[in-house]
Amino acid sequence: MQKNRLLNSKKIVIKIGSSLLTNTRGGVNKAVLKNVVKDIVWLLNTKKEVIIVSSGAISLGRGKLNLRHDLTLNESQAVAARGQIELMTAWKNEFKKYKKQVAQVLLSPSDIKNKKSSNHAIATLDNILGFNCVPIINENDTTSTDEIKFGDNDILAAQIATLIKADHLILLSNVDGLYKKPPKNNKNDDLVIEVKSITQKIKDMAGTASKLGKGGMISKIKAAEICMRSKCSVIITSGLKDNPIKSLGDKKTKSTKFIAK
Repeated sequence: MQKNRLLNSKKIVIKIGSSLLTNTRGGVNKAVLKNVVKDIVWLLNTKKEVIIVSSGAISLGRGKLNLRHDLTLNESQAVAARGQIELMTAWKNEFKKYKKQVAQVLLSPSDIKNKKSSNHAIATLDNILGFNCVPIINENDTTSTDEIKFGDNDILAAQIATLIKADHLILLSNVDGLYKKPPKNNKNDDLVIEVKSITQKIKDMAGTASKLGKGGMISKIKAAEICMRSKCSVIITSGLKDNPIKSLGDKKTKSTKFIAK
């Protein structure tokens, strides 16, 4: 059933986090990027409109500048400016292998909340897609502050999905999905396969996962909640697989699906 839902989607937002996209040395995880881009090109070839929300600017900036200490807010903003170049270059070079062009879009919270600005953002994204470019969105970390920032690109991705009336949001994580309790020995016996409504019980599961460092699941549940209100379904799955998106049509693929009514 989910395969048909995904294949029937016209607009898809895909979010990839910095923990997936960067390696322990502060560089780009080329294997993950290669697999994700390959699957996105597959979606594009099936006539889908795809928008990417990509984290990683600060992590890549830290790596390039060889910074190991905890960063202040202002330092993080400066580091993001350096890392954003690396981030977009990595995406550009990988898509270039398929003769696809990318376009950078940096957004602040006010761009989403303000009606006029959000309309301009929609128009810009529509035109980028019309030019057969792939929009790659990141929060404008160089100007956002702790008080006004989205706080997490999961939430940004959800707001973008709502804004453009996407059919699906795919959250690529470093875990397979939402677990009832932390998985043991890589078994998925307690993986939640499908969610039709986000209850307190679901939120409590996410809280347990997040405290144990399992993929920042609380923000992903919040993102799913935002999307489901706008009739956009959400899939959480691991981005570490060879075909993280294309494999979602296989019943054996581990994921948690939030089905919008």
